[in-house]
Amino acid sequence: MTATITLLTSCILLIANGRDAAAAARKIILPSGGQRTEAYLAEPEGEGPCPAVLFLHGGRGGIVGGDPQQSLAALARAGYVALAPMRLKQNTLRAEITQTRGALEYLRKLDRVDPKRVAVVGFSRGGLLALIAAVKSPELRAAILMAPAAGRGALSRALAAATKNTAPTLILVSGNDSAQADHVEIARTINGRLKQVGADSQLTVYPAYRSDGHQLFFKVRATYWKDLVAFLDTHLQASKAQ
Repeated sequence: MTATITLLTSCILLIANGRDAAAAARKIILPSGGQRTEAYLAEPEGEGPCPAVLFLHGGRGGIVGGDPQQSLAALARAGYVALAPMRLKQNTLRAEITQTRGALEYLRKLDRVDPKRVAVVGFSRGGLLALIAAVKSPELRAAILMAPAAGRGALSRALAAATKNTAPTLILVSGNDSAQADHVEIARTINGRLKQVGADSQLTVYPAYRSDGHQLFFKVRATYWKDLVAFLDTHLQASKAQ
């Protein structure tokens, strides 16, 4: 355990003493169901093993919601190895779930990653996929859903499968996120169902952001990022490999 703590600290302190030292997100290619999928990877300084985060962007059909590269760089500065797969334009939900599972497997196998300390973070459509991953992969240490989407029945199916073993979940949403869908109600529905089955779930509703609360998560903003990192630190940095 002592060795684990020492290695974990090296992932964090080098970042704390020089936050600009973390590498910017770089493009890589992931194998995905026989197809080559673009992804971005960012890593902190230090030898590791480090905790890791899978970041799932928003949007469909080639639209990328949020800023995966900025988010990965910020996660690396916080001491996390971070990976963001870019979804294919014509993906079905089933294909997206398969891609998410493959990306998690790839992330866990990276040399510098502690496979027992992995979380998933998703925005909008990516938030729905993050919830599905949290339900299907209870070995995940945490899941963070930013303004999650409903996905034409996919949300209901995911919540029906939720149990008390669902990964600890943090749901973030802006109070005026209702231009495309009522994301506040979606967030409350998720939180209520997870609590109903005995899972660890927290909901934070932020004050209205500009004219469209969905835009709060288009960039890394201090309003929510501090809460995101604090939740990850609680569930990943404090969890020692056995």
